[in-house]
Amino acid sequence: MKEVVAKKYVKALIASLNSDEFDRVESALVTLASAFKIEKLKVILDSPDIDGAKKANFVYSLLDNGSDKIRSFISLLGDNKRLALIPEISKEFSYQKSIRDNAFTGLISGSFELNQNQQAQLEEKFSSKFGSKIDFEKIKNDYNGIKIELDDLGVEVSFSIDRLKAQMSEYILKAI
Repeated sequence: MKEVVAKKYVKALIASLNSDEFDRVESALVTLASAFKIEKLKVILDSPDIDGAKKANFVYSLLDNGSDKIRSFISLLGDNKRLALIPEISKEFSYQKSIRDNAFTGLISGSFELNQNQQAQLEEKFSSKFGSKIDFEKIKNDYNGIKIELDDLGVEVSFSIDRLKAQMSEYILKAI
């Protein structure tokens, strides 16, 4: 439900922006969304003793250099008691900006390290496959293989060494 409401706010926000303001608005929304990880902020925003305008001013004060459009947008959210939607709005705005710029960020995870050349080759191959600019972030974890995720494009590619071993064993046993 939150995502649906956030999409409507993002659509209206995007309609009011020109191309120069996109990066500044995205930066402001990302900053505000990261502030929502602090539990005390959630308590303040959930407090019935503080009115929406004061909450909106407080949220706006978290930005170093916000524009008038950001101030108006935050005030609108405060008036409609929707300040808690800022993390979802930030996520949706970033997604819409990715679509607009045709540039997406993916995730490469696995139990081994990729060097810069290998990562650049993967980015180049995926970029040509999808006709978009693809950048990958690397995360080292316990997955025995490699997993590539492009959530915004709905793509997940994985190669598991454990699965390969199991399939090879199954094939050998069937051949015997």
